[in-house]
Amino acid sequence: MTRFAGKYGLYLYREKGIDFTDQPTGVPVLFIHGHAGSYKQVRSLAAEASFYYYRNYARDSEKWQNGIRNLDFFTVDFHEEFSALHGQSILEQAEYLNDAIDYILKLYPQTRKIDYADNTKLPDPTSVIIIGHSMGGIVARAMFTMNNYQHGTINTIITMSTPHMLPPAPFDWKISQLYDDINQFWQEGFSKHAMEADDNDRYHHESLRDISIISMAGGTLDNTVCSDSTNIGSIVPETHGFTVFSTAIPNVWTGADHVSILTCNQLVKVVSKTLIDIVDVRRGPQTKPLEERMQIMRHAFLSGLEDRKGDGSDLQLGNLTFFNLLETDTLFLRPGEKLVIGEDPIAKIVLLPTVANADAFAILSDSKIGTSGRFELLLCSKLNGQTLNATRIACRSANSISVPIPASTETDIFPFSGNTFSFASIEFKEMGTYSYLAIADKGHGGFLMIESFRTRRNSEVVRQSMLSIALEGVHVKTGPGLFTSIRIPSIESPILAYHLKVSRPNCRSYENHFSPFLRQSISTMHESKFYVNLAGKMEDETEVSIHGRTAFASIVSSSRDIDQNGLSFQIWMDPSCPEPLQLDLSIDWYGSAGRLGFRNGIMLATFSFIIVMLVFASQIKCYNDSGIFPHFGQGLSYCFQRSIPIVMVCVAICSIAQCASPSTYYTFDDLWYLPSTSISWQDVMTGNTDPFFWWIPLAGLALSTGIVSLLWLAVDGGIRLSAYLSVFFSNQCGLGVWPMSHNQETRQQQIQRRAITTLVLFLLVATFIPYQFVFVVAFLVQLVTCVRSLVRAWIATGRMDIKRTNRYNYMLSIFLLFFTLLPFNLPILLVWIRNISVHWFVPFSSDHNVLSIAPIMIYVELLTSNRKMLPRQRNR
Repeated sequence: MTRFAGKYGLYLYREKGIDFTDQPTGVPVLFIHGHAGSYKQVRSLAAEASFYYYRNYARDSEKWQNGIRNLDFFTVDFHEEFSALHGQSILEQAEYLNDAIDYILKLYPQTRKIDYADNTKLPDPTSVIIIGHSMGGIVARAMFTMNNYQHGTINTIITMSTPHMLPPAPFDWKISQLYDDINQFWQEGFSKHAMEADDNDRYHHESLRDISIISMAGGTLDNTVCSDSTNIGSIVPETHGFTVFSTAIPNVWTGADHVSILTCNQLVKVVSKTLIDIVDVRRGPQTKPLEERMQIMRHAFLSGLEDRKGDGSDLQLGNLTFFNLLETDTLFLRPGEKLVIGEDPIAKIVLLPTVANADAFAILSDSKIGTSGRFELLLCSKLNGQTLNATRIACRSANSISVPIPASTETDIFPFSGNTFSFASIEFKEMGTYSYLAIADKGHGGFLMIESFRTRRNSEVVRQSMLSIALEGVHVKTGPGLFTSIRIPSIESPILAYHLKVSRPNCRSYENHFSPFLRQSISTMHESKFYVNLAGKMEDETEVSIHGRTAFASIVSSSRDIDQNGLSFQIWMDPSCPEPLQLDLSIDWYGSAGRLGFRNGIMLATFSFIIVMLVFASQIKCYNDSGIFPHFGQGLSYCFQRSIPIVMVCVAICSIAQCASPSTYYTFDDLWYLPSTSISWQDVMTGNTDPFFWWIPLAGLALSTGIVSLLWLAVDGGIRLSAYLSVFFSNQCGLGVWPMSHNQETRQQQIQRRAITTLVLFLLVATFIPYQFVFVVAFLVQLVTCVRSLVRAWIATGRMDIKRTNRYNYMLSIFLLFFTLLPFNLPILLVWIRNISVHWFVPFSSDHNVLSIAPIMIYVELLTSNRKMLPRQRNR
């Protein structure tokens, strides 16, 4: 029994017409929804998995014997809890889920006996598969850190649009601390010492030994969670997991927004099939061993265009087969000759020899390459001896090097149109002792092209700095090869967006088999995007953007997490046209501004608070010097002339120092020798370490100044309107001049009332309500106080006019200060209200610190008096 049974709920999904029993008899899968999500979001995955299994595997005896079974999707109802706003909610969900998994696993020993007699020979399940969406992925990783986690009950996790690196709304200190604790736990769990510990020296991180975790990102369409933070490369080694974008997954090739990543038809089909393929009920964990699982998921989720080892050791070749080739069925090409096969075959087998002035083959076809397609790839060698009119060769199938890529013809507009090409490349070194690449042609229709090339000649590295790219752009002209690549090492930051234009105008008169297309990629997170049907008649510009290093990423632990290769383009073009291809890349400043704001929202909130504090300090100084408390606009004007320029210089110096730091792990300890300080350079200001973007904090400071100016105008206008309406309705109702009506309370009664109110609020904060609720109450009380102060200032005369104007200006500045603190307190209050709405009255243990709100409560209560204000310091 779990203590959160009254707050959360657990459900088992059944597909009507497919699942004929309400009892779980397959392999348990637990779906965890995210912030404000629904347990019903499991439907797309669960329904597709049921249909796929019963359509393809249910009657396959071989799959059955190999341990393939259907999936039982369990889903948990968190009642749309706002988990992204509150760290304590994540911990409560994680604790509940560990208890839920224990309950789920205890169901199977009995339910399997009821369903299939043959199941009694199978081991009882000891683990479940986890699917986590958004913050559900963080909850899944937090489960391992909880005291009630049972070792081995989870071994496979797939997260979708999960911000692994940084909390999306870091307004709660506990959620930031929770992220640090979770990431540290996982890093230590995969450290060399933890992985190699023996039975007598085993850390509590042993629960990660058999874990495989895949992080999927939706890319630029996800405007809720920045896909930069989905990267798990610095947390999980490549042997246990990776990060992949939906635009890179074969036969998906499209981005997905935050919610539709769970319902995208192409992606749901790939994920469902992969989940079934990794199942093996013959083992207690119910899944295949770690290496097999990772191999299946790499094949399903990665593009297949990633770099291989280069020595042929990772090629999956077929069995050795001997052929006697008749001269009428065979075509031997000359060294270096290109092969183009059209609608009709030119021979049953075409052999291309390796050549001295090249080191690789590139193969492209609009037909599937493999046993079920028109073409097959073989690696062959001639054998000594020759029979009558026949050449004897030994070959091994190399179909495994072929990967699907989006089709690019004049009718294809998007890469996810449903049409596909097949592409393969192989270096001569990978061919080993085989001296021929052979093509077996088994039919008609479509085309195939093969070209030998030298990798260095067809690969270009653009050595331009970011400053040069910003001023001039990138302009590259490539040769007319079938497959070329361009690498721009300077472009590795996700902050900027780009315009890409590809042109090849002189090729329109040629009969081309396909239109040029390219693949954009970075190496750190397996992000790939395909752009098809380029260099067409319109020569339209294409928008290009990448994801990469995350700001405030002090968790980065190795250089492999920073893309040293930068942005890469792989370009395919029809070699039938001898004209080169022109590629032009320029910065999209408008789009970059949007990306900058999306990634640095917390910076604007923080800098706005700093600006208000600077203005408030300047107002106090003027008041102490002259006895006049200037209004906020005058204080802002003074700061423009004095303090803000100094602050901007200091910020610029710190930003440059941050970017020029010789080590990513340089901390303040190295500067001040303070053993208690553990703040990294990457965790201050905007968290930027790219020298080109040293100006981002200055831009944020300038933008925050504008935001504060607009905020002051809006708030001041709103208060003046409220004051006018209050006076108007008071006069209309005959209530006198508000708030000048006579108060019947004595001085002592006022003090008693305020003391009782303050003590009641203290008691409520200490027991039931979070202190953020009291802050919002103080905010509203201060708003009323500002309106009252303005009304009193309007009716004042003589010296009283100056005093009451001073008081209103002072009240307004205090209110603006509260306004800038509101984003840091309101989210927790929303979580508390949400819990109350689902009848969960257990208080938040982390939000009942009376001392956090006591000074604000007392001071706001004192300011409700009609005369209280900051005392003037005359002895300075």
